[in-house]
Amino acid sequence: MCILKKQSDTHSAKSVIHLSQDILSEHTEQTRRSDLRIAIVSDAIAGRNGVGTFYLDLLAQILPHVGAAQLFSPSDIPDRTLERFALPLPGDKTQRLAWPKKSTLYNQLDALDPSIIVIPSLGMFSYFAFRYAQIKAIPFVVVNHTDFDQLLSIYWPNWLSRPFQNILSIINRRLCEKAVGIGVLNDTAEQKAKQNGARSVQIMATPLDKDFLTHPIQPIDGAINRAIFVGRLAPEKGITELLHAVHSLSAVHFTVIGDGPLRDKVQTVANAYRNLSYLGWLPRKRVREEIDAAHVLLLPSIYETFGTVALEALARERFVIASEGCGISKWPSLASGIFTISRETSLTSVLSDICRQSFEERDRHARKSWQAVREFNGKAITDWLDFFYKSILPRTSN
Repeated sequence: MCILKKQSDTHSAKSVIHLSQDILSEHTEQTRRSDLRIAIVSDAIAGRNGVGTFYLDLLAQILPHVGAAQLFSPSDIPDRTLERFALPLPGDKTQRLAWPKKSTLYNQLDALDPSIIVIPSLGMFSYFAFRYAQIKAIPFVVVNHTDFDQLLSIYWPNWLSRPFQNILSIINRRLCEKAVGIGVLNDTAEQKAKQNGARSVQIMATPLDKDFLTHPIQPIDGAINRAIFVGRLAPEKGITELLHAVHSLSAVHFTVIGDGPLRDKVQTVANAYRNLSYLGWLPRKRVREEIDAAHVLLLPSIYETFGTVALEALARERFVIASEGCGISKWPSLASGIFTISRETSLTSVLSDICRQSFEERDRHARKSWQAVREFNGKAITDWLDFFYKSILPRTSN
């Protein structure tokens, strides 16, 4: 279990906020934002992937504004007091799907006494959180981070992926129908949630780790010749295209940070090419340092619900190349300064073009996004607090 928790000094007595299927009790009307007690129950390993870091960043930013908040999830080193056992994810042995000890998880949730539960994944942690919310009559919200149809079609043949897609669709539809609110990170996910029967859907902005916002920025000076990739080393992340760029652009030095099923492939290329350094998985502070040492961040993913690492690079005033399949490309204030890989271009061609541009031309294009990041982060925190608070208010119509 990963804990980020703040107890309000004025919170003297616990009160359970009861929820019927359509109407919340009158106690909820008097709940202020500073009284919110938020339980986030996730199947993603804390700090190891996009979802795993997303909620660490979010909790750090909302803690000063709520009564209490806590993340319940598998940890990087398995917590045997919480995890009963775990299985490796299909196609990626670097990640695992953990089965929690229900009684332990429920006791920990009881200790927090949440006024709202957040479910951001599909797995046994999420399932037990769903059951706990129903048993205790606590409102819960679902946040859709992953397009499972996309992932399953990449890893498995159609005859195998289709049945699992149908099963996950049924589970997701049930969650959408029961949840008091659905959070999504782009408009495509919004449409899917509405099709699944969601009562209330809101597109949410992505928060940032404070270190990426507050640490002094080192301006880029001179030529663009250092590129960086940060993320899972998996087929959907565009690793093949990344390694093709390494082969084609010998004047550019590439740094790769991350772990995943394609790790050996990346390591083999790093051993053969002097312009590629593979650093493995790194903690967040080291990631920020490596982004600062680079000039341009690469995000050639086939699909990304958002692409937090691109937002982090923009916060550090680094150039960003991202594919059209990345959700960050759908946010106008941020997309205006991103160099986009379209269907007619490639990572290699876009990076080559940037390297040939003048400093003034590159800076003029990217600065629009650089300047938008802090406003975007402020909007994220406000949006999430409002989302949680409004989700526990009585609903007069649905």
